[in-house]
Amino acid sequence: MTAAKTAADLGSFTGRRGGSDAERRAGLWLSERLRSQGRVATIETFWCRPNWALAHAWHAILGLGASVLIVSHARIGGALALVAAVSIALDSATGRSLGRRLTPERASQNVVALDPAEAPTARLIVTANYDAGRDGLVYRPGPRRLAATLRRAAAGGRLTPGWLGWLTIALLWLVVVAIVRNGGTSGTPIDVLQLVPSIGLLGAAVALLELSLSATSPGASDNAAGVAVALETIAALDARDHAVPAGRVAVDLVLQGASDGDGTGLRRHLRRSREARPLVIGIAACGAGSPRWWRSDGPLWPLRYDRRLSALAASAQASADGSADGPADGSADGPADGPADAPADAPADAPADAPADAPADAPADASTDGPADASPAGSADGPAADSPGGHRGRGTTPALTARAAGLPAIAIGCLDERGLAPRSHRSTDVADALEPHSLAAAARFAVELIIAIECSARPAMLA
Repeated sequence: MTAAKTAADLGSFTGRRGGSDAERRAGLWLSERLRSQGRVATIETFWCRPNWALAHAWHAILGLGASVLIVSHARIGGALALVAAVSIALDSATGRSLGRRLTPERASQNVVALDPAEAPTARLIVTANYDAGRDGLVYRPGPRRLAATLRRAAAGGRLTPGWLGWLTIALLWLVVVAIVRNGGTSGTPIDVLQLVPSIGLLGAAVALLELSLSATSPGASDNAAGVAVALETIAALDARDHAVPAGRVAVDLVLQGASDGDGTGLRRHLRRSREARPLVIGIAACGAGSPRWWRSDGPLWPLRYDRRLSALAASAQASADGSADGPADGSADGPADGPADAPADAPADAPADAPADAPADAPADASTDGPADASPAGSADGPAADSPGGHRGRGTTPALTARAAGLPAIAIGCLDERGLAPRSHRSTDVADALEPHSLAAAARFAVELIIAIECSARPAMLA
């Protein structure tokens, strides 16, 4: 079965948003698909509150209430704004917050297929989310392109935080206004200063509420295509394992449930897992565009992905581009033809002592699943000025949760010339719009990256 056919079949589970019956049926279908490939698949069930848009709408509404109170009760209003800002930070770090507690709880599940390899030199997780995101107004082409243009104007996107960062800045701005008012300052200037963040919070609350109530997109490219590429990658690696010597890198597969926009599924899997510091490759939307790898990502404050894996990704992308004359139909044996002699010293270009959990040197732009900067409209909204390789993201790719946990991680996917994932979170993200050559190219890239990790001088040191 080709990757495009797999993505189309997964996309046929309409309405598979996190915690839905359609998502559960899709998870069971994926587990059967993995068993047919020869992998033992298990279901990890967990409870979660997947409506992140509604959670952050509550944070914005709390900020609006704080703005009203600041005029007459500066201390109380300032305290409420600070609570909202802290709650956003907690939500980004743990998936738990005051806003989340005010959203419905749902049952979801991960589909996990572990590699049975004995005594591997390192363990690697290939992951993608199989739920579909909501189709909100903020994901329409206009807002996404506007956000990308504004980021390009800000030093190529290096000087701005993610969309949650802007929401937090507005709340902290109100805290400062409350402190000034509490000191006895009043008048038109302070009123104007208070009005600016209040308007921003009002716009964010309306946009997030609309998004939280929107219909579910078909999700053929974002991210059924990412799941299809992950399955094809695993099949290609399993097919050639008989020729790989003992002590190889073990490659596990984790298909995340309830993870569009916040990576809840992977966070729950990592909490349960007893493996010590696995490497993580997250596969984002792959249904159209050209292969890219992410330098950094995050809706609050973008985090830099592992520099050594980034160096290997740059090398692997060059190798994948060089082998592009292989099978283009997305078949499982296409990527397996990639060269197995990736340079062992590929990561030497990156600082060997760069900590895996170091923050990005500079903020970066949107990712496949996250909202755009100015509003929750994101989805791979990166600058067109990105190089053909590293992309600076401001959303939530399937690998971000691992990166936030301090694990060596990297995200890959396909973007267009503007740095956007075409049709992401739109009603037009259907199977007929998939581009099979993009899925095949992404699968070649994923296999080449894993081969580069295996051929690195000390793959265990990456972990």
